[in-house]
Amino acid sequence: MEQTLGKRIMEHRKQLGLTQDQLAEKLGVTAQAVSKWENDLSCPDITMLPKLAEIFGTTTDALLGRENQTVHQAEVVSDKDEEDENEGVHVQHGNWEFKWDSGRKDSVFFAVFVLLVGGLTLASKLLHWGAGFWEILWPSALLMLGLRRVFSRFSFFGIGCTLFGGYFLLENLGITKLDLASELIFPILILIFGLSLLADALRKPKKPKFQILHNGKHVGSGDKKTKSTFTTDAHSFDCSLSFGENTHYIELPLLQHGDISCSFGELTVDLSGCEEVFQNCRIDANCSFGELTLLVPSRFRVEPDSSTAFASLDIVGQPDSEPKGVIRLDANISFGEITVKYI
Repeated sequence: MEQTLGKRIMEHRKQLGLTQDQLAEKLGVTAQAVSKWENDLSCPDITMLPKLAEIFGTTTDALLGRENQTVHQAEVVSDKDEEDENEGVHVQHGNWEFKWDSGRKDSVFFAVFVLLVGGLTLASKLLHWGAGFWEILWPSALLMLGLRRVFSRFSFFGIGCTLFGGYFLLENLGITKLDLASELIFPILILIFGLSLLADALRKPKKPKFQILHNGKHVGSGDKKTKSTFTTDAHSFDCSLSFGENTHYIELPLLQHGDISCSFGELTVDLSGCEEVFQNCRIDANCSFGELTLLVPSRFRVEPDSSTAFASLDIVGQPDSEPKGVIRLDANISFGEITVKYI
């Protein structure tokens, strides 16, 4: 018969010559609690196990009867469909990591691309549009490439690919004729490409020349141009970032208001340390040429009210069905991106 946790506690206690009262005094509990443990009427709190193991001079695994069992390495499995958006391979050996994300979105866009080419090729044959396979293939690829870039975030390059892919596709199919001089196409493409490079350069700061990481977390860098401030009081916080990247952990028993400013950088604000929120809790977020990620516990629901200009506001995940509080997010975004992620 398998020995229970209560019987192991009693066995170790008797080996040390301790009474139930003496063991209870060492643990800061009542003798009745120890008696219930040993009679398998209740189990000690998980925080008591390390203390019991220390008193008995053993390990928690031995106390739980798992010292000789083979334990397989755990796998992290997300329980939210929204977090399963990117699928791929992650291999880690020591401090070296290799990640490859195939991406569900990329798979969807490729499937749509194949369906588009096949459908238009079939329609061209049946309706006698006169467009060959190649005349449909390359503008469809250009169109889907542009849509994929625009779908991820605002991009001049993505808009250009979308417009020209659609233009050449319609013209090759003979559906419509647009009066666009061929000599203008090349300089327009160069202009769009230049605007895309400029937007990316302003939006994404250069990585620091060197980084210091502990357990995979960024703790310092050689980039002295990064400007970041962070202050809190009883019920509010204020943080800002310019040129660089940083993460701020907000730990407040009751949150009423927050101010966030991010420009030309990547800022992550983690609200998991906030226990409760006021009924009229509000966070003002301003993001210009940057990327702001707001990590929100699923026990709260975020109600966004955004004003965007060439920017996007994304929600990842879902709050609990019966949230304990509501956070109003007033977002002002210009050439940037704000992501609200439930955790």
